[in-house]
Parts: sequence; C-alpha cells; structure tokens
Amino acid sequence: MKDRFGDGPIINQLPMMILGFYMIVISITCFFLTLYFKDTLAFSGNQIGMLYSIQAITGMLAALPAGIGLDRISSRTIAVAGLLIQSICFVFMGLVQSFFVYAGVFLVWSLSSWVFRMSIDVHVLKTMDKELPSHQIGIYQAWRFTGLTIGILIAGYAIRFLDFSISLMTAGGFCFLLMLPAFFLPPTKVGRIWLSDYKKDFSNRTAQLFSLWMLLFATHWGAEQTCYGLFLKYNLKLSTIGMAWYMGSEFLAILITMLKAPRYMNQENGLLKIALFGLLTSGIGHIGMIVPWVWLSVLFRMLHGIGDGCMLLIFYFGIAKLFPTEHLGGNTGIVNLATMIGYVAGAMLYGHFGEVLGYSHPLWISGVTTILLIPPLWSLHLRQKRRLIKSVDPQPVG
Repeated sequence: MKDRFGDGPIINQLPMMILGFYMIVISITCFFLTLYFKDTLAFSGNQIGMLYSIQAITGMLAALPAGIGLDRISSRTIAVAGLLIQSICFVFMGLVQSFFVYAGVFLVWSLSSWVFRMSIDVHVLKTMDKELPSHQIGIYQAWRFTGLTIGILIAGYAIRFLDFSISLMTAGGFCFLLMLPAFFLPPTKVGRIWLSDYKKDFSNRTAQLFSLWMLLFATHWGAEQTCYGLFLKYNLKLSTIGMAWYMGSEFLAILITMLKAPRYMNQENGLLKIALFGLLTSGIGHIGMIVPWVWLSVLFRMLHGIGDGCMLLIFYFGIAKLFPTEHLGGNTGIVNLATMIGYVAGAMLYGHFGEVLGYSHPLWISGVTTILLIPPLWSLHLRQKRRLIKSVDPQPVG
C-alpha cells in the first residue's frame, strides 16, 4: 500500500504527529523568548547569550549519553520522561524572575527538550525504510515544520492577548497532555552496544568530515537564537503578531522544501547539488534579511529557510546512510554533539556581537560564514572525483 504523502510504503505516522504537535506547543520558545528575557525580565544581552549558551551546552552534555541510552532503552520511555519534565519546567519558566534561578530551570528544560527531540529523531531513523530515507525524512520534517508554522502564529497571538508567562504555563499543560499519545509509541529495538562500536563507525573519514561540516554550519543557529527575535522587534519594528507572520513565512518555505527537495536527492550528484544550493541560499538569505524593508526582508528570510530546509535533509539523510540501524542512537548523539558545539560557539560570539554592534550584524556575518563553507565542500568533491578517476584508469604495462 502507498501513503498519501508520496510513493513510499505506509509509515508509522504517530511519532511524526507527536513531534508536529509538540512543535506547535513549544513555538513560543522559538525566538520570542528573547523578547521575554529582555522586555519583561530585563536580562542583558550577555545574560541572554549565557542562557542560550546553557541551552546549547545541555545539548552537548545530553547528546552522547542520550544517544547511547536510546540504543539501550526504548525511545518511548525516554520521550514520555522528557515530556513530563518539560511540563513542570514550563510552569516555573512562567513564574521565576531571578536570573540565576531562571538559568537553573532553563537548564533542566533545555536538557529534557533535547532528549525528547532526539528520542523522536532516533525512533523515526530506526523504524524508517532504509531504501527510501529521503522520502521519509522529508515527511518527518514536513510534520515538524507544519507544527512550527501553525505554532508560531498561535504563539504570536497568545503572547499578545494572554501574557507571556501565562503562555509558557499553558505550553506546560499541553506538554503534559502529549504524554498520552507518547505512551502508544511502538518500542524500538535495543541492545547492548559498546563504545568501541561507535568508535569503529567514526573511523570512517566521511563520517568525521560530515560531523565537522555540520558543526561549522550550526554556528549560525547561535546568531538566530540570540539576535533574530530582537532584530525583528527593534530593527524592523514588528509587533509580536507581525513577528509571528514573518517567522511563519520562513517555516512555510522550509515545509515546502521538505516536500519537494527529496525527489532530487537520488539523482546523480543530487546530495552535492542540494548541499551547495542549501549553503548558498541559507547564506544569502541571512545577509539579505537585514534590509529595512519588511516585505523584502521576509523574502530573503524565506530564501534562508529554503537553504536551511535543504541542509536539514542532508543532516538526517547523512545519519541514516552513514551508520548502521542498531547504532543510530549513539551516532546521532555524536553528530548532534558536533552541531551543539557549533551552536554554543555561535550563541556566545553572536550574542555579544548583537549587544555591542547591533542585532543585524550577527545575522549578515553568520550568512557570510555559511557561504564560505561552499569552497571546501566543492574542493572535497573534486578530490574524491579525481581519486575515483585515478582508481579506474588502466595502469601502463611494462
């Protein structure tokens, strides 16, 4: 039988649906949270940068242990636990005002959020059809960004009419309700995996270069988390509702990319073309979005979203193809660790830049650094191509 999303076999949609609804719930934390920190809690730019560094550091600390745990414990158990802890943390995030207390709550929430999302990622990667990864990854990410597109609009209106702290506590209630469908997730295969197994997987040079490349790409996430929302409010003068529509436009562009791009991944040099296109459009979009005209800025932001959508497909496709299914938890954790290192470096650097130079500078600078990832990728492709040609050329006799 076929599903209605494409030509692949029917997929277990439950984990994808859970993630989609989860993204609706936590959309309030997508770039809006910086406004709450600055305007309501009066945190400084450096303090905001520290909070997002904490978020990234928890991702770093959680990545490998959680990944290894997901090879030994069913992702269903970890997903339910992650939702429970988040529901409690959201309530405290709406009540606490002291920076140091908030930092502690934010750390626990970030940890549980990373672990939950990784559990769903690993669940989908372990249960997908290895013959059709691009198709199924596209569907999975489409669910994610459908949730974000809807959620960011709901969040904008909720913050406008309900107050930010009440919106955070409401998000906690919905996280608690999501535990019910999470109980019905089918268990994933688990076993006793040794650290030497992961070491063997990463002895592959391709896996090493892939992780390093994603680390460098992820640095621009730090600029987004610390400066994006503040740029929209203070540079483009958007209201929370205006910001919601602006951000929702980008997520819609990513959603369309997730549905359209996978068909090109199996073509000759398809992965390379999508990666190069993704880096170029992501970078140009980040540079161009700083223009003062909202209509033009949002078009550049949508272009950036197309690029990021391509890169997310490469990220998940790379993990699915590079590593054996029984080791996907730990190896996903290692690649996530690499991206979190890039994220924390970006948050610390660009958070400070935003405070000192203005909120537009981290965006265009990170756009330039993204484009600069193109030459080494192209150079690597050319070296591999020359090596392949050399290996098949007949050697002279005598």
